[in-house]
Amino acid sequence: MWWSHGSLPFYFLLGPDKIEGRNLAGPRSVLRDQRCLFGFNRQLLIGCLLTITPSITTAQRVEIQHEGRTYIDLATVGGGLGMKAYWLSGHKTFRLRSQWTNIDIGKGKRLLYLNRIPIYLGFPTLESSSRLYMAKADYQHVLQPILTPQAFPEKPALRRIVIDAGHGGNDSGAKNDAYRLHEKNLTLDVSQRLKSMLERRGYEVIMTRERDVFIPLERRPQIANRAKGDLFISIHFNAAARTTAEGYETFALTPQYQASSKYSEPGRGDSRRYDGNDQDPWNTLLGYHVQRSLVQAMGGTDRGLKRARFLVLKHLHCPGVLLELGFVSNPETAQKVRSATFRQSLAQSLYDGIIQYHKRLQRIP
Repeated sequence: MWWSHGSLPFYFLLGPDKIEGRNLAGPRSVLRDQRCLFGFNRQLLIGCLLTITPSITTAQRVEIQHEGRTYIDLATVGGGLGMKAYWLSGHKTFRLRSQWTNIDIGKGKRLLYLNRIPIYLGFPTLESSSRLYMAKADYQHVLQPILTPQAFPEKPALRRIVIDAGHGGNDSGAKNDAYRLHEKNLTLDVSQRLKSMLERRGYEVIMTRERDVFIPLERRPQIANRAKGDLFISIHFNAAARTTAEGYETFALTPQYQASSKYSEPGRGDSRRYDGNDQDPWNTLLGYHVQRSLVQAMGGTDRGLKRARFLVLKHLHCPGVLLELGFVSNPETAQKVRSATFRQSLAQSLYDGIIQYHKRLQRIP
């Protein structure tokens, strides 16, 4: 079903590939004069109008309050972006769709899929009167930075890139002894490959370490800040007790007042704002493009764009993300990362993501 309030369309998806669209809403005086086109009798026509009228009132509720937070109607958001808005069959997933963008958002979930990339939200979505609402903070920290970054002032330059090879020295990081893998060696190898690609493109590249040496976590963002870096990318590999765990994930700094992705709700310390939060929109935009490029190039499990308050991200003066490039505890992944060709592909995917991020910045007026 479809109706319009002003210029904002709303749809119900009746089947996997079928959208029913009917012009059912308008000024009430117009509704009284319209005839029902469904072939129903007069009594059903009256019932039809009574059913539609409350929805018109609901459509006017662009924002609602819940537990002290403001939520914004996603159909309104979609309409403002020229996107169709409708429930998928089953009424569990809400979709915003345009020619180039597809967003699926679960009811009561902290996860959305933007062009199939999982992105974690700060708060669960909320359904009210058959309409889906997103916390306004998530709209500002997720959808706006990716879809309309021109809404934010002071777009960053991108000339000097700081690459942080995780761990080093007496800090080996994740290990897989059976495959003789140490995270500190893998991160340095991929970082050096990425550095070469970026320098060939004309960027200036700073490394937080260029050999097997221990660098304290708090010094890594300090290196980036002293160098006046325009972008910070921290490279890591993962490990888990379950050897079946796999996939790639990107972390951006958690916005103020929100819970990091591993926690269900904000805690007492989450009200603190860090220097890195000044870059919240650009952290999100960078994280989206790097994660998308990584998954598209490498395949495998997409663990999404997540939020965390990692020490290397909290005090940055430039956009930054931390990447987990696979689980060395997974035998299949371990076998792959032993290959120089595979590590070169990892570096290439990161390079491509950075280039896409830069191109998006350049399109901002």
